[in-house]
Amino acid sequence: MRNGYFRQAGPSFTSQPHYYSYHSSYTFQPNYAPLSQNYAYQTSPYVPNQINQTSVSNIAVSRNQTDHTSSNVPHPGPHQNWIYQPSDTYFFLGDHNASYYIFPYEADPTTEIVIRGRYPYARYFTFNVANIPTHRLVDAIVGRDLIPDPGSTNPFFPGGNWDATNRNYTLKIRFTEPPEGSNLFVPDAGNNVIYAGTLESGAPNRTGFIILRIYVPSIGYDKTGGVDLPFITYAQNSSLPSAAFQTTTPPHQLDFDDFRYLNEVANMNTRNNIENNFRQNVDLTWKRFGPEFLQPEGNTIYTISTLIDRDPNKLLYIRWKAPTFPDTYHNFGISGDEDMQYWSMNFVTPVGMLGLYTISDYQTIIDNEGYVNLVISFGAQRPSSVTSENGYTWVDASQLPLVPLFLIYRNNQISEDFIQYTAADIAPGEIVTPQDMGEYYQSGIYLDPMDFEQA
Repeated sequence: MRNGYFRQAGPSFTSQPHYYSYHSSYTFQPNYAPLSQNYAYQTSPYVPNQINQTSVSNIAVSRNQTDHTSSNVPHPGPHQNWIYQPSDTYFFLGDHNASYYIFPYEADPTTEIVIRGRYPYARYFTFNVANIPTHRLVDAIVGRDLIPDPGSTNPFFPGGNWDATNRNYTLKIRFTEPPEGSNLFVPDAGNNVIYAGTLESGAPNRTGFIILRIYVPSIGYDKTGGVDLPFITYAQNSSLPSAAFQTTTPPHQLDFDDFRYLNEVANMNTRNNIENNFRQNVDLTWKRFGPEFLQPEGNTIYTISTLIDRDPNKLLYIRWKAPTFPDTYHNFGISGDEDMQYWSMNFVTPVGMLGLYTISDYQTIIDNEGYVNLVISFGAQRPSSVTSENGYTWVDASQLPLVPLFLIYRNNQISEDFIQYTAADIAPGEIVTPQDMGEYYQSGIYLDPMDFEQA
């Protein structure tokens, strides 16, 4: 028994929906929050613009780039600007409960990028360092791994003080190899360092993005989690002797081909013969999804469904055991006993690699047995029995653009003792079965609306 629920040998999924008596006390169970509180998309999913002008026109130029210097690598100087990337930005497959900020860099071994910030009031946050020419993630750090500055508290530590006033951290990114015997990330109070100078292939890393993700700000706080964006500057690498900034490698010119492989990965399900996919009393088949460039951090797992059948006369019913998560949205701290930090179900399309809509852990109804009963409509009317009181979460997806539609199930920051109930052991592109995830598998079938009315 764990977190108040028994693990069963495997999921059961019949041809008829399950019915449960709704118990209002479920909303007071630890780690769960009801759908109804401050949730803007209870009945109508978010419909994105065809093109997001913010992501196209607001490509910031760092304040140093107007200097007339002999090098493309900026000199140490004033603070730089983060670029906000909305969740529905092209090629991003964004989660609509997250805010994304990027900083494009070009650097050499004499450069270090210094990031000083405050731990946000949010579910979690991460920094990613990615290389553009290869589309590879160099390293990623989550907030709980950052040692706070002296005199400060990291509220993401298990049992940490969520309301701590002094919550400062410092992160440095150096474009050199790590010290002998060290990992790419070396934590230290006031001096956390990512060594991002070398790619896995041994080639030098000189150009790319730093990506900041902030998930689910707590109630009452803005998208930054109430702490504003971290302060980012270039500096001389303090671990090297003073030297002039130089670069011998011409900057990589980005074009659409740099992102083409992302669409190839997203389209792998449409190229497959769906009739040959694994089925076990379910209509949805799931595969492990692992696009390297989009991967936030090591213990985050994505699974992607087969192409969704948008039949306006049917309802897609998906049922799975809900992993527990911290209720930071209501400003409760992190105990460390949660199954994972965050999970969400995302509606995505390979057309532009767009994330169209997200429903996540704190926005779903969880029934008195700990299950999510997600009912998705593409035009069918809502059955009278499909209510939150009966333990259902309703999504009207009929307003989403008429493009090929898939679901991505995100499991973020999974605890070590829960990893066995995820698709962690499945290779990217391989089918995930109910036997792999047990009762936590997202079993999905298409039903007639009348099926829900039959008690």
